[in-house]
Amino acid sequence: MSDSPSTLGDATASLLELRGQLLAETGTGRATLDRVAGRVLAESVVAAADRPSRSEATMDGFAVAAGDDGLRPLADGRTEPGSEPPALEPGTARRVTTGAPLPGGADAVVPVEAATVTDGRVRVEGAVPAGQHVLARGSVVEAGETVIDAGRRLAPRDAAVLRDLGRDEVTVRERLSAAVLATGTEIHEGREPDRDSETLANLLRSWGARATIAGSVPDDPGRVGERVADLAADHDAVVTTGGTGAGAIDETGGVLADRAAVRVAGVALRPGSGTTVAWLAETGTVLVALPGPPGAAFASATLLARPLFVGARARATVTATVACDLAVPDRAVRFVVPVEFAPAGSGGASAVGGERVDAFVTGAGDPPSVVPFGHPDSSVRLYGERYRPHRVASCARLSAADGFLVADADLAAGQSVAVVPYEVVET
Repeated sequence: MSDSPSTLGDATASLLELRGQLLAETGTGRATLDRVAGRVLAESVVAAADRPSRSEATMDGFAVAAGDDGLRPLADGRTEPGSEPPALEPGTARRVTTGAPLPGGADAVVPVEAATVTDGRVRVEGAVPAGQHVLARGSVVEAGETVIDAGRRLAPRDAAVLRDLGRDEVTVRERLSAAVLATGTEIHEGREPDRDSETLANLLRSWGARATIAGSVPDDPGRVGERVADLAADHDAVVTTGGTGAGAIDETGGVLADRAAVRVAGVALRPGSGTTVAWLAETGTVLVALPGPPGAAFASATLLARPLFVGARARATVTATVACDLAVPDRAVRFVVPVEFAPAGSGGASAVGGERVDAFVTGAGDPPSVVPFGHPDSSVRLYGERYRPHRVASCARLSAADGFLVADADLAAGQSVAVVPYEVVET
């Protein structure tokens, strides 16, 4: 058993190491370009030729040789994308459209709006610099260049460069399979609903995994262990909820101690400190044990478990200002604080037809303002002026929040903070 990391950075490193172990044993297949999003590339993509293969016009206009000015005779015809234009006679111009290859002898494009055509001649005012409105040969990709490395999780935008390179499909890893299992007698007997499994299954699928909801088991260590073992035999990962707290009824920790090598435990994060990740060597499966309360399960999954499925992806942030003071408990941990963008007029966002319109999208000059979720000034009131992570952990209404920040000290009104929009960690 390795030492269990206590920092978010160490936990992420451990999850990425486990991801590498899973992918190394995962089969491969072929994916067409309309199906590559979320798939992990199995073989690096290397360019066979320069792209573009010839310098191209980036605007409609006239292909010319740099340095010429004044009047130029206009050659017959128009160069279109995919055509093979004849060479340009010195001192002349030829019509080109966006994306068309430049004729030999031309190295610049004069936009239509910057030229005047009279009696078959083109007038250009002033000298034309070389490269003006031109995408140079090899400027996007050079022959022999590794364009996308193996192991990368592909995004929709990758399809464009793959098509540009002449690829119809690529070799990818099979999707990781994950089973979601709820633990808790109160859930298993129907006295309480399972508030986590559907959310986690949706997250896992958005992260590129094949997720299956595996039902529930009561708080019995033998039955939990048996069910985990059954699921581990057929899945790359088993994600459980519940059974991670300090109470005597919590059993998942005991199961882990008997059956797995713990890689992550005791991360100083609230909500989410109960998360445990372990390696089941017998089946080559990762066991991710999340807290049961819905807010804690979501925070733990998006902050701690996500790298196992998406790899080393930075969490993009939005700079915002805190709309009110917020005291946090005096503990040596980091607090995950969900936030809402403040209403329009306070530098934040407004609700339009149920959708939020962010200030940084609509063009407001000031950074958006955020209100801590659960604060008296937010749409859901869970606490007073002091943050209560356990109350947030138990709240299933995170749909009212827009993102989160991580704090290790009190927050002051007007303070600049980095907010992670939920859209960032849900993909």
